[in-house]
Amino acid sequence: MSIISIILDMDFFKNKIKKFQEKKLDEILFKIQFHESTKKKLEEQVQNTDFHDDKISKDISYHSQMIEIWKGNEKKLRKQMSDQI
Repeated sequence: MSIISIILDMDFFKNKIKKFQEKKLDEILFKIQFHESTKKKLEEQVQNTDFHDDKISKDISYHSQMIEIWKGNEKKLRKQMSDQI
């Protein structure tokens, strides 16, 4: 196997990895957006009601946790992506 074919194979895999990471980043950003918008709707619901609903409070807490988790995943993935350049 020649050096040129090895380099081409490496570029091929680098491109595959980059495309995979970009796809994962899009999925992560979508999940962050989903949890942020859901949390916002729930918070608006709480403001518009006169009584305290434990389920809504738990749902808000859950979405807050998910936002933090996915933001952490985004940060890790972006670091991986920048390290490979």
